[in-house]
Amino acid sequence: MSQTHHIDRPDGSRIAYTLEGPAQAPAVVLSNSLATDMRMWDRVLPLLTPHCRVLRYDSRGHGQSKAGSAMATLDDLGNDLLAVMDACHMPRAVVAGVSLGGMTGLTLALNHPERLAGLMACNCRARIDEAGSAGWNQRLGVLAAQGMQGLIESTLERWFTADARQADPQGMALMRQIVGGTSADGYTACVKAILGLKLQGELHRIQVPVMLLAGAQDGAASPDEMGSMAALIAGSQLEVLDPCGHISPMQRPDDYARLLNQFVTTRAASQ
Repeated sequence: MSQTHHIDRPDGSRIAYTLEGPAQAPAVVLSNSLATDMRMWDRVLPLLTPHCRVLRYDSRGHGQSKAGSAMATLDDLGNDLLAVMDACHMPRAVVAGVSLGGMTGLTLALNHPERLAGLMACNCRARIDEAGSAGWNQRLGVLAAQGMQGLIESTLERWFTADARQADPQGMALMRQIVGGTSADGYTACVKAILGLKLQGELHRIQVPVMLLAGAQDGAASPDEMGSMAALIAGSQLEVLDPCGHISPMQRPDDYARLLNQFVTTRAASQ
């Protein structure tokens, strides 16, 4: 079991992270989805650490991290990631982010491209329209009335198909624990960070190497949506896992690790 470290942020947040793999290997940062923690990568991690120096961290108010408040922006989340990289003396890395983590990665690709050797943006969107924002506000209403326990089953239903949930009872038990253990302030802060998200018009400015990864059955970030993002990012590639829902590292760990290892190897060779 790797040792968990913490860094304190200026706004009172406290970010937990772990660092594993050979010290001289290519650096990779894994950025979690909303309402998850580092354990979402448990199935992928053993397939990465023989080849990569892997930094995992919990977003503010998730897992072992503390939220300074119930407010945050995507820039705040991106700066948390950079601060953890700094704590690990990691000047550049390939960032692999799922959902919220992918949005965080896109923000860094736009604002701090010098820190990214590449970006693997998975199961994410570049915009959240009025209907999407209404859905998130409805979830915040459930949170206020019932706490995180009231969001567990609906979250799993959005993330995984019925067949996937039935086929993986152990994984679903872990995800129920993870979602239910997310702090209300952390969930709220990260939801507010993505409400009204409008990165679509900025994607053409991204110049770092990008791989986009979609799940064929992902209703939250469809292959069509991610394909439209790929069309706007010069030189990007789109991969679609089928079958796969919203949390690709859990549902398809072997394929996820294969694609990420290939991407990292390609990026390392071109440095």
